[in-house]
Amino acid sequence: MRVMLDFRNITQDMKGLIDSYTYRYGEGSCQHSFVSSFCLRSKYGDMFCEHDGFLYTLRSLKCTDTERVYLFPHGDRHNLFAVSQAVRNVIDDAHEHGAKVRFETLTAGAKDIVCSMFPGQFTAEYRRDYAEYIYTVNSMSTFAGAELAYKRRDYQRFLRDYEGRYEAARITPADIDAVREFQREWLEAKLSGTHDAEAAAQVMNEDDGIQIALDNFAVLGLSGITVKIDGKIKGYAYGAKLSDEYFNDINENCNHNIPNIYPFLRHELARLCCEGYKYINFEEDVGSESLRAAKNHYKPAFLIEKFILREA
Repeated sequence: MRVMLDFRNITQDMKGLIDSYTYRYGEGSCQHSFVSSFCLRSKYGDMFCEHDGFLYTLRSLKCTDTERVYLFPHGDRHNLFAVSQAVRNVIDDAHEHGAKVRFETLTAGAKDIVCSMFPGQFTAEYRRDYAEYIYTVNSMSTFAGAELAYKRRDYQRFLRDYEGRYEAARITPADIDAVREFQREWLEAKLSGTHDAEAAAQVMNEDDGIQIALDNFAVLGLSGITVKIDGKIKGYAYGAKLSDEYFNDINENCNHNIPNIYPFLRHELARLCCEGYKYINFEEDVGSESLRAAKNHYKPAFLIEKFILREA
């Protein structure tokens, strides 16, 4: 018997429902987050449907005439029959629309489930650009150990260079307007140095998500910090809970002309906002070689590897 999946556009009142699934079954992935789907709804158009103990996600703005794009259904994977039925429901939904299935950003575990339950029906493609960088909270809040000695030195240089002038504090409602003003200045500087139209469009899309986050900071359950020098914001970062173990560093922007401000920002974010968590997800490098190098410099504990599955 076919199940009709009734997908609905994301709204604020879905937060409790979506969180209840992603906190338990999201595997610490930044893609599996109400905050991400809500703030990036103009990019992905995520729509949701709950049915029989599983949460289904349709990336409506990535669908084409021939493919419908989904995330892996969130639910209890111990019940193999139920998992198989959930994947079958996705396949049936795509076929009802005259399209084939494309699963995006599947973890290795989710990829293996689909390929083993539906042998020969899907082709899997590893996407290194989508791999998410995971660090321990302890490593980011201390920069301890030989591997991070140079980051520890950078952090200490910042403390020396701006002694008596810097302040790191958690973002409060009173800070939002000042953060927004800094973001406006950061965006202008970023766009002035960007001559590639596609890169500029990506920066603007990111800014759209940031503005939504700032507009709904408390409602979304976000937490973050500002870094001030001489009383003025020179950098900020914010993120959200992914699970009891994972915190998602969603966005961080700083004045690039200030030496060593990024190590200081990351250290203080971990120290001030990540108590009780084990890991911080610093998201993907999206294929940027400079971003990949920067993320690797902080010595990730591991990567959450990602795959795309297409129905053959």
